[in-house]
Amino acid sequence: MTTTEQVNAQRIRLEKELTSIGKDITSRFPVSDYLKAAKSNRGLQRWLYRWRRRKLKRALEQVASQYGAHALALYFKLALCAFISDALERLNSMKLTDEIVRLYHEWFQRVLDDFSTQPDDYYDHRCPSFGVDVGICSLRDIPIGGAWILETRRVGLRPFWGGGVRQFFDYLQFVILKGRGFGPYYTTHTAPRYLDRFSEQEMNLCYQRIAELMKLHPNVKGYYRRSWFLDPNLEDISPRLGYLRKVPLQNGAKLFAACSTQTEVNYALAASSTRRRLYEQGKYLPTGYALIWPRREFLAWADRARQSSRAES
Repeated sequence: MTTTEQVNAQRIRLEKELTSIGKDITSRFPVSDYLKAAKSNRGLQRWLYRWRRRKLKRALEQVASQYGAHALALYFKLALCAFISDALERLNSMKLTDEIVRLYHEWFQRVLDDFSTQPDDYYDHRCPSFGVDVGICSLRDIPIGGAWILETRRVGLRPFWGGGVRQFFDYLQFVILKGRGFGPYYTTHTAPRYLDRFSEQEMNLCYQRIAELMKLHPNVKGYYRRSWFLDPNLEDISPRLGYLRKVPLQNGAKLFAACSTQTEVNYALAASSTRRRLYEQGKYLPTGYALIWPRREFLAWADRARQSSRAES
């Protein structure tokens, strides 16, 4: 388990090193400004975040230009220490399972260990893995094991215009009658540094952890996900990814077309030469789809899967 003493030791070391580069860095550019901006990046506070981000971006550019990239990396490490310290105080008062708390501590420890192994360019807002670390350490996101992290959000709007007029009404009806509302829902995102844990077995374990967490939060309406992974056309190209769509759909979820974005295209083509070739030949266009897995059906599947696992053991 990560301790406050460990975090404080790292913080003191980082502050000394940063002060040796420039005594006035943290007074001119308070780490608290970064903490406020990062924490406000959710929900309606995104509008506030955008304003803070512009202001913060100028400040971080000044740190890098006046003190160097290493100083900026130390600054971000100090921010992570502050997030972890705050998280350690708050974790026990949050409605989390013991396993989720354990996963948080594992993540915190890995972040602290990374301070001595990761290059300076890892600590950059453009690095996806660093962004995930910020989300977890600030308790904005939840570690659920495997290759995924968990967020709370409302269902997306893209399916309203992604599949024509009929889908518009089908989607609205499903959200209201089956999902029981537009939010909150749990949704998963892939953590880039843990792609080696991307498998059907790990995904099913994550679903089980989500179910246990869902039981602690009766207001959560179910599970929502939007991704190019859910494209039915992907099954013929990358059949090993089929479980991401089939498991939910065979157990009460419903799929909706949700348009494509350039980001989804980039992600879909990045890790597969086959998908890249078919895309270049005009035979495959990565397309976003969304699924809603209502709470009742999600929990029913989790119970059946748990009973099946016990029977097999």
